[in-house]
Amino acid sequence: MRIFTTGLLLWPLSLINLVSAFPGSMNGHDGHSGHQGMHKPCPYANTQDQGKPKTEHEKRFLFSLMKSPVDITGEHTFQPPDFENGDQRGPCPGLNALANHGYIPRSGVVSFVNVIAAINKVYGMGVDLATVLAIMGTVWTGDVLSLDPSFSIGGPDTGVNNLLNNLGGVLGEPQGLIGSHNFIEADSSNTRDDLYVTGNSWTLNMDKFMTWYNMSSDGTYDMSLMAERAKIRMDQTIHTNPDFYYGPVTGLIARNAGYIFAGRLFRNHSTENPEGTLTKSHLRNFYGIYGPEHNLTYREGWERIPENWYKTPVDYGLISLNVDVIGFISRYPELGSIGGNTGEVDSFAGVDLGDLTGGVLNLAGLLKDNNLLCFVTEVLKFASPNALAGIYSTVAKPLEFVTNILAVPLLNFTCPAFQDLQIGGKPLWEALRDDFPGAMKSNRSL
Repeated sequence: MRIFTTGLLLWPLSLINLVSAFPGSMNGHDGHSGHQGMHKPCPYANTQDQGKPKTEHEKRFLFSLMKSPVDITGEHTFQPPDFENGDQRGPCPGLNALANHGYIPRSGVVSFVNVIAAINKVYGMGVDLATVLAIMGTVWTGDVLSLDPSFSIGGPDTGVNNLLNNLGGVLGEPQGLIGSHNFIEADSSNTRDDLYVTGNSWTLNMDKFMTWYNMSSDGTYDMSLMAERAKIRMDQTIHTNPDFYYGPVTGLIARNAGYIFAGRLFRNHSTENPEGTLTKSHLRNFYGIYGPEHNLTYREGWERIPENWYKTPVDYGLISLNVDVIGFISRYPELGSIGGNTGEVDSFAGVDLGDLTGGVLNLAGLLKDNNLLCFVTEVLKFASPNALAGIYSTVAKPLEFVTNILAVPLLNFTCPAFQDLQIGGKPLWEALRDDFPGAMKSNRSL
């Protein structure tokens, strides 16, 4: 038991040290908050300008950060997955590309600490944001109780360590990101199908990809196009998936983040254009699309980092994501919904945000300051005990990790005082499962 306790105590401490090493990721000056192509007035205009160099000194600083492209040579040369020998690839193109270039293990089974460092190094995602995503991946789809907490970027894998023959209390086999529906993976994806429509939510659907690919009139993809694409896919899902579920975390944040991360983090950057540009060539590389323009084909798991590709020079963190999600919702308010279809297509019903938050927030209030991040964090803290009970026999330690990790970025925020999250007098997770079949089927209502 001493080994067990020591392992659990040490890796959160190493995480705190990791976050402390990147102080710029934890404040409101992580830049990259601009909404290229979004023309509606936005109360975050000052924040949006932070990513733009205004002086020669700033330009020289950005140049120093872009001296060389992301390395895809030597140990980071592209190698496609060896599925016959058990390599894992899954629904996240960015993680698949990291594995194919050896920035995370090529097996596709990655440790909590390793994935944070790799996402930051290659894509420039802020350590604050990468840490939240890593804890969700590890707690919900992996084994947070092992000596080396890890998860699979694809399906179940024996490489995800169980401690001392599962003495830690993981119920069943960790399912990986493929098994993360309504925890991390969500309906209405940009390029993937809905789980309860086709049974496969991790393989790219070429028709969906090509529709997005052909939306650009000039061969580039700005954030206004990405927001429009998110709106189009939501409408399509309402029309085709009777079990469509759009949860307070998986819909409002995780699903929209999938569009935002592609639009922001897959861009190629330069000193002339530090905000970066996302092109058709970048999409083909990052989504595993091969062949001539007139005959494009998808190779599952073959995502790659483009040649001569430069990551963002300024880390993209939680504040940047907050601003981008608000930009999406300001442009298309339906993207700020919480709810789903009720067993039939075109039956979308939304939750009253005021009822859910005890009158603390409505949609307009949600879009002010950092209220969106505060709300989602509160949902995660409030719903986690119930959700974790289906994964771990004892939830105390996993819950402690979730709570401690979520507390770190909130130290920089002023948040409203939320009451217990309820709908119609019922606890949040219970009411959402009762009202929306998509949440009931997965037994998850995040």
